[in-house]
Amino acid sequence: MTAWWRNWRLLVVAVGALLGPACLVYGSWRLAQGQFDVIDGLLVAGALVGSGSAVRTLLVVTGVWAPSLQMRRLELPSEVRIALPGGSDSDQEAIELLLEESRFDGSVSTDGGDTYVNIFVALPGETESVGRLGLSTDYELLLSIGRRHTASIVQAAEARWPAELLPDEGFWLRAALLIEGQQVSATAPFYLPSRGESFTCDCEPGLPHKETCSPRPWVRFPFRTPDLSGRIRGELVVYYEAAAVVVVQVVLPVDRPGHPRASVVRKLTSSFTDLGKLAERTASVVMLPRTQRVVVNGVGFLDSPFVIGAGAADTSALNGRTALFESHFEVVRRWPLRGTRLRSCYDQTFAKSHAEYERDLRRLAREGTELYVRLFSPPRTGDTAFTLPALLRHEARIRDRPPTLQIMDKSDEIAMLWSAVYDLPIGGDPTRYQPCPSVRKFGPEGDHTGPIPPVCPYEDAHPDDVLCPYGFWGLSCLLEQPPMVQGDLGTVVYDGTDSVAVLAAVGGTLDQDLTNTHVGRLREGPPACMLHQPAIATEEELVSALTPEAMDVVYFYCHCGYDRRSPLAAADRYLDFGGYTVKPVDITRWARSSATDALRWRRRRPLVVLNGCHTAETTSGTLNSFVPVFTGWAGASGVLGTEVAIEQGLAGWAMEELFARLLNGETVTAALHSVRWTMLRRGNVMGLAYTAYCLANLVLRPPPTTQE
Repeated sequence: MTAWWRNWRLLVVAVGALLGPACLVYGSWRLAQGQFDVIDGLLVAGALVGSGSAVRTLLVVTGVWAPSLQMRRLELPSEVRIALPGGSDSDQEAIELLLEESRFDGSVSTDGGDTYVNIFVALPGETESVGRLGLSTDYELLLSIGRRHTASIVQAAEARWPAELLPDEGFWLRAALLIEGQQVSATAPFYLPSRGESFTCDCEPGLPHKETCSPRPWVRFPFRTPDLSGRIRGELVVYYEAAAVVVVQVVLPVDRPGHPRASVVRKLTSSFTDLGKLAERTASVVMLPRTQRVVVNGVGFLDSPFVIGAGAADTSALNGRTALFESHFEVVRRWPLRGTRLRSCYDQTFAKSHAEYERDLRRLAREGTELYVRLFSPPRTGDTAFTLPALLRHEARIRDRPPTLQIMDKSDEIAMLWSAVYDLPIGGDPTRYQPCPSVRKFGPEGDHTGPIPPVCPYEDAHPDDVLCPYGFWGLSCLLEQPPMVQGDLGTVVYDGTDSVAVLAAVGGTLDQDLTNTHVGRLREGPPACMLHQPAIATEEELVSALTPEAMDVVYFYCHCGYDRRSPLAAADRYLDFGGYTVKPVDITRWARSSATDALRWRRRRPLVVLNGCHTAETTSGTLNSFVPVFTGWAGASGVLGTEVAIEQGLAGWAMEELFARLLNGETVTAALHSVRWTMLRRGNVMGLAYTAYCLANLVLRPPPTTQE
């Protein structure tokens, strides 16, 4: 049958050659109508040949019948060609373009110029979708990005990208499929051109395509079904460089009712043109919703994601938060018999001695290395656990700046204290750690001045069991934890030219002397800002102050309490303003209001800073938290909060340092990274207790344009 179709198509080419110009006019009209198909392409190709145009080669087309769809599928094997004398490169390219325009799969739907993620299951080497999977059978999961395929098991509403938002130039992507129960993912590079369908080939990813490039239309992931009926679950992640762009959850019923299905559970951006914001990510960590796993992926070598359970993540986060809390507070008894109270371990300048500071680092490093080992243990294949620290430091050296580590986590489902991850090899006895000279150099007794180096100056002399500030991800990397939102994530809060405006919502139960001093410093600077502190004695006054899109930063400076409604349930949080409290569900109520003044920031999407105790703390059992409601419901560009309780004066000083950097044009993550080192200079490790949920390059105003 294949030979018959080949001869039939050659006959169509011959007819086109005989009719000549008439076929060219007809083909142009069909193309303009958006109805250009296989036959049209062959007629026009024949017309070009018959008109005497010099053509070097003409691709011979072959195909198979797709009975289930009553459509023909067209393949373009590069090795089968017809040589035409006197051909030119331009004519060859013209014919190949026409044939490419006419190529479609048996499952393609002609939905204009829109672009989709297409996924379905087929037998090995085939392109016809399989609706029901049998036992002990080999299959392949097929992936492409391009026109909508009706065989795709991803709903069009989830998978669609408008064509006008695609980039001007093509780029390489990488797909990683992690099947539940497996420790290692399968990965494959593929290319998305500026026009047309994605394809795989044997060219080196990241480099130009070779003249001998032989495109293949589908990314194929082979898998074998089990011997018993059940469901195969997995996640297919598409990366641009090291940045996770889309996460698709796949469910494949085996020998049971139901068809394969897939749903997009995460989209970092809905526009491929926005991928330029992600072009300099060094490594990527993805925490997937509705699962108990963490997928880790990075540039070049990290093709083997590893996993961690939610329970282990909760334990690690609790240990890390306890270490931070106990470095900050000690419990003292009131006399006589009047209970206990917390007393800060830092002095009036929020500093500690070198000995106390080193003790805190040792405790945190122990907890941080436990988390790192759990993330990458056991290293059954590959050497990810051994290579990741070297990769991060290599990127820091070669770029002369801290590497950006992208983390996508659904913060209200799985808790991870990413800033405290410690990736240098140490054991379980903190007293045996060997202090790196950087511990002293950048600590309270250090002599360092100027910018912090992107890598440890003494890295080459690191012994085993080394204690070094650069071992903590919060100090060695710029941590990006983008919140989960429906639309695109912004990198600029507001593109206007007026002064930065800060709305300060101050709680009424704070120490008033500390509050007045702190707010005055923020208002006066340097640098100064337009700080507005409205009267918020009632909830209605607070909502009224938040609703206008007139501020770049919404600054909540207040106490935060625990809302525990059941002895066994995880506690939620609330902001305490004295006469009333605000819970996450209240934010959603304000945003869902049918009133014209509903809380929904669309034009000027502020950064929300929650400077209170444990405002960003979550566990896998947390029902509601402030990060997703402010970003997902109210439309904030990002949220910055705390992981533990923090004394009011220290919290105010930390945010004064942060605001000064933000107002000077630094990104949120760079400013927080700098604040951590500034606090460490006083022997203060509490900078690791602050977490920013936003894109790494989020700024309050557009950066100045460089004039060449």
